[in-house]
Amino acid sequence: MTVRTRFAPSPTGDLHLGNARIAILNWLYARHCGGRFVLRIEDTDVDRNLPHSEAEILDSLYRLGLDWDEGPDVGGDHGPYRQSQRTASYHDYAERLLEAGAAFRCYCTADEIEAKNEAALARGGNPIYDGTCRDLNSDDEQRLRDRGIVPSVRFIVPAGQVVVYDVVRGAVTFDAAEFGDFVILKSDGLPTYNFAVVVDDAAMEISHVIRGVGHLANTPRQAMIYQALELNAPTFVHVPHVMGPDGSPLSKRHGARSLREHLDVGYHPDALVNYLSLLSWSSPSGDEVLPPNRLIEEIDLGRLGASDVRLDPEKLEWLSGEYIRLMRPEELAERIVETLGPKAFPDVRGSRIRIASAIHKRVNTFSAASRFLPQFYPPDPMQWEPEAMECLRGAGVLRTLKEVIKTLMGVEDWNGETAMAGIRVAGKEAGVKGRQLFMPVRAALTGSVQGPELVDVFEVQGKATTLRVITQTCRHLEAASGEQ
Repeated sequence: MTVRTRFAPSPTGDLHLGNARIAILNWLYARHCGGRFVLRIEDTDVDRNLPHSEAEILDSLYRLGLDWDEGPDVGGDHGPYRQSQRTASYHDYAERLLEAGAAFRCYCTADEIEAKNEAALARGGNPIYDGTCRDLNSDDEQRLRDRGIVPSVRFIVPAGQVVVYDVVRGAVTFDAAEFGDFVILKSDGLPTYNFAVVVDDAAMEISHVIRGVGHLANTPRQAMIYQALELNAPTFVHVPHVMGPDGSPLSKRHGARSLREHLDVGYHPDALVNYLSLLSWSSPSGDEVLPPNRLIEEIDLGRLGASDVRLDPEKLEWLSGEYIRLMRPEELAERIVETLGPKAFPDVRGSRIRIASAIHKRVNTFSAASRFLPQFYPPDPMQWEPEAMECLRGAGVLRTLKEVIKTLMGVEDWNGETAMAGIRVAGKEAGVKGRQLFMPVRAALTGSVQGPELVDVFEVQGKATTLRVITQTCRHLEAASGEQ
């Protein structure tokens, strides 16, 4: 059997990380088995569909590094891959169930159903369909149609229990009496989720349905439809919920960043794949940094846990940093430009790679480079962080900086190393060394007390900018102290 998995988002907004995790697990397992990964768009909820949402979802998945063998943008032998284009198929399967006596047309209006549900709740009962239209004869149906009522189609739920085998939770038993006869085709001709997903998964020969545990409650309905249509059900794998850091459901209402927002901020895509996949299982090696090729090799559905998991933003950021450390400076420079734009990261005298190398170990996301870039491209006039100004107010700092200016003006063959040598000479003249020398120089030169190595800053800034910045710092200190 060829393993075929699928990811089936609805175009109702951005993917949150829980959705992305499902896509990743399906992709990894298909690749692990040498199978096929299918992307399907479930867009029949027309009231909630958003313009451009489908394109943004596909773009986010591509940026994450995922690819699919069949889908709305790449085609395939099992299309169409949008539910809105598969309406005829749903009607054909509904007709099969009607002919087999496994479904019936229901003429109850929405208002009537709501009134019945409210009455059932008032009696303390379960608001399930009461079977009003199950036994209508053809004359009854004709009279109702003559009144202009367009029917829905309901599936007849057989009596007894429904047992669903789930890879994560084993055999899960449901009482069919809890469901009541449910709608599979609405009066507007559109399918309900539980019906469409069965028809689509069967038509697309999906072998494994890997999805969130929230869908487990839907699975008995789907299992009954599979059985009534005499179709083989796929292997069900329901992975636990991903919760927010505070234990609340993961959603934008709770401030959760979408997948696209994480990518826009500059989390390394492989780190996102790594982190999200390991929310559900762990490598036998115990390693936490697992690039996609290792994840594909090691993924094991039998190692999936059943307990809900919480996002840990700090760990995700750390893992992103670990992947950035593995990049070549040239790659990092390209990603910083993609994230921040060329105006924020100009290539002054071919400096991008040098800067990327200098901040390589200091950033955990590509956008975090923005914290350090002003140190290489200092503003005019210069600005200083409060901690830097506190450092610059130290005794003897102004004298030291003036010695630095005097020495650096005499450096002819300028580069990072010659500038550093000049700083040491100035320190001897001023009678300071170590932190007493280099911390004020850093504060004056970068406006911060933390940052990349000074040798790299000198190299990128060049002689003219370095002298301009330190001179501005001295003048600011003189004005603040009243010195001339």
